[in-house]
This record gives sequence, structure tokens and C-alpha cells, in this order.
Amino acid sequence: MKMRVAASIAVTVLTATVLAGCQFVTPQQTARSYTPSDGVNGTAGDVAIRNVFLVDGTEDTASLIGVLANNGDSQTSVTLQWTSTAGPETRSVQVPAGGILSMTTDPSKLDTSVPGDSSAIVLDGVDATPGALFPVTFSTSGGQSSSLRLPVLTGSFSEYATLVPTPTPTPTPTRTKRTPSPDATDSLAPTPTPTDTLAG
Repeated sequence: MKMRVAASIAVTVLTATVLAGCQFVTPQQTARSYTPSDGVNGTAGDVAIRNVFLVDGTEDTASLIGVLANNGDSQTSVTLQWTSTAGPETRSVQVPAGGILSMTTDPSKLDTSVPGDSSAIVLDGVDATPGALFPVTFSTSGGQSSSLRLPVLTGSFSEYATLVPTPTPTPTPTRTKRTPSPDATDSLAPTPTPTDTLAG
């Protein structure tokens, strides 16, 4: 009887040890750092870059979507750098001290519950295929930078349909019809041509 109890305890201890060892061999998924959304994250100095991605538009445009959170005590300028079809491009935004800046296509369409400031960020010359990654560098005024490869999405998903950038219409020149001014008309009456009168 004592042998059976001892054997039972030994099996229990061995099983518990083996199961506990699984945690050392197999990493827990909840302990891993990952991005639980379509965008990517980064850090540039005091500025946290959160959930940033691109929504593809027409004519090589793309909306930059995401949030910049400034953990510093002073306003920070963040410069976005990318290579367009025409060459290097830059765009700068201001992130308030201790605040956030939401980057979107049209700030007026943001939910009123979204805190902080917002800015419309549309990148030009983005020649990228939806589903690909497009490199953008975020640089702060303090000299820190973070180079990220942003996922390129489309408006085919309902949650991104309102984020597709629309091209800015190019104004077409209109031709105005000129009407002659009364002052410009010739008011001179025609002068009669003298005729020779022949005597009979």
C-alpha cells in the first residue's frame, strides 16, 4: 500500500515538473510584444508612433493613418520623410507637449470622442502596391528618428472606406467673352466720294 502511495506521489511530482517545464521550452504568446492591429509601432525620442499605415488612393497618393504621442514636456516637431516618384519628400507636423496627434485623411470625419489634435496627412508620389510595405522615416526636432515599413491598405475594407484620399481637382482656366465697348466703335460717317459733273 505504501509503495502504491509513494509511486502515485512520484508520478504526480514528475507530471507537474514536466508540465512546468513546458513554459520554459514554449514561449507564452501573451508575453510577446506584438501589434494587435493593421498598423506598425515605433519610437523616435519622446514621441511614440502607434498603429501607422497607409491607405492607397488614386494618382499615387496615400493617406497616412495613425497616432503620434508626445511624452515630452515641450511641443515637438516630427518630420515625415519618404521617397516619391519625383524624389525625396518631407512633411512636418507638430505634436503638443504631453499630447497626441491623430493623422488621418479628413479630421472632420474623426469621432468626437477621439482626444488630442488631428491633422490631414496625404503623401504624394507613393508608388506602392496594396499589400506591400512602404518605407517612411519619422524624425523629431531632437534628432531622433525611426524608420518604419508601413503596410499599404485599400478602401475595400468598410472601416477604411472613408480614409481613401481623393485627388485635389485642378482648376481649369475659363475663357471670358469680350464684348466691344461703345467707346471703341468708329463714330465717323463715311465721306462721300466726289463725282465729276460733265457739261453737256
